Amino acid sequence: MLAVTLRRALAALLLLASAAAAQPIGSSTSDPSPNASPRTSAANQLRGGWYPWDPYQYLDYRWGPPFLTGLDVEIQRTIERTMGVEVALPSRSWADHLAALADGSADIAAGAVWSEERSRYAWFSKPYRTETDVLILPRGTSGRYSFKTVDDMLATFSRQKFRLGVIAGYLYADPRIHAFIADPAHRGHIVAVGTDVQNLDNLLGGVIDGFLADRISATTTAWRRKQGFRIEEHPLRMTADIRFMLSRKTQTPERLASLDQAIDKAKESGELHRIARTYVIPVLINQTLDREWFHILVIIGTVAFALSGVLLAHEGHYTLFGALVLAALPAVGGGILRDLLLQRSPIGVVRDPEALLVVFGTVLAGMVVIAAISRLKAIPSTKRLILPSAVVSRSIETLDAIGLAAFTVTGVVVVMDTGAQPLWLWGPIAAVLTSSSGGLMRDLFRDDRTTANLRGELYAEISALWGLAFALFLDWEGDRLQPDEIGLGVIVTVLGAFTTRMLAIGYRTKGWRYS
Repeated sequence: MLAVTLRRALAALLLLASAAAAQPIGSSTSDPSPNASPRTSAANQLRGGWYPWDPYQYLDYRWGPPFLTGLDVEIQRTIERTMGVEVALPSRSWADHLAALADGSADIAAGAVWSEERSRYAWFSKPYRTETDVLILPRGTSGRYSFKTVDDMLATFSRQKFRLGVIAGYLYADPRIHAFIADPAHRGHIVAVGTDVQNLDNLLGGVIDGFLADRISATTTAWRRKQGFRIEEHPLRMTADIRFMLSRKTQTPERLASLDQAIDKAKESGELHRIARTYVIPVLINQTLDREWFHILVIIGTVAFALSGVLLAHEGHYTLFGALVLAALPAVGGGILRDLLLQRSPIGVVRDPEALLVVFGTVLAGMVVIAAISRLKAIPSTKRLILPSAVVSRSIETLDAIGLAAFTVTGVVVVMDTGAQPLWLWGPIAAVLTSSSGGLMRDLFRDDRTTANLRGELYAEISALWGLAFALFLDWEGDRLQPDEIGLGVIVTVLGAFTTRMLAIGYRTKGWRYS
């Protein structure tokens, strides 16, 4: 009866997930395209602009036609709604945008650092966020540069004829850097480009020795292009406040006061915090999950889940196809169900089929090993070489615990990536779906009344508990988090879930049940 009920519930869930309409984060009915013109009167519109600066300003292609979004873009849209205006956002380089503010052909710009030169032609708002600039270097080279201050860094650049990549017109966090770039004596070793993507290409191509960049932007650029393993940051950090700029030729102090009031309201309402969490945290988390150690944990977990299916297929005398189904369901079935529920497109196994290939390899290797062990058992002199079944079972349980821990983190990260809210609710749900629902589907497929995934010691409860803890950590800290802190949060969650699962196995703790 339980199996039938769960089958019906699972079918209903799949239908609901596939039928739901997707609404991408950051889309706007008043701005259907990047270059859409405001529909309001001239008195209620501002001329702005944007240039590729992921994750602050970029085109998102995930949902079909590209739409303009990003941290600064969404903050600007929030501010404009509060002020009762609309901002036109044509594509233009940052240098052209600054020139347009100076001559009055543009009214507003986001993502700006104050300088005396800029203050001559633009009003500056209150800070609405901060940025941290770093020096990006090829992997393994930061040890060559021992400087700890900006002055020492610039002296090193000058002495070593360091080929430095910068963005044309961009003002970095420390004014001494701007003076160094503008000095004609260094012109031959400064390579100015339009975007961080070009800087990254120049670095990897050997055109420059390093480039200065906003830490989040550089991380995002490398992650999107799957080049994060080839670069590293120098430990020196430079921080600055980020503000809006209003053209002095077209705007007034009263407009500036209205802009400052809108920023205060967005901060008080928590909207700035929500936007920062939506656009920055997923990038920082995915940067952490791109590390080799976490990738290994995921593979170990996938192999463990697949092995459980192989052993059950052997016991039940299933065919090769049956073994593949029983192995794939716990290994990737939960992730598929999670992606359908959260309307993730494309779903994980389609985006990266590595997990499926690991499952196929595990099934084939497992069947070969089982066949070899069966033949060895028939030879009396080799029986001592075969590990006891209890040792094999405990080993698989340990590997399974590693998978549970890794998949718990993955589930929460996918929620962040899709923007489902609230995170404290959907984070634990996705963690449980990723780590546990595949095993449940496998048991329902087998019509197993004794080893159903809902019985036995604590399992799904562990994933829910640590998924909730990780979600609350990300939700509460939000835009204040740094990559190192997120990495620590991932490690604590993985170790916590693994340790809790091993304790549950050791003490054979029973889950909560109705009596």
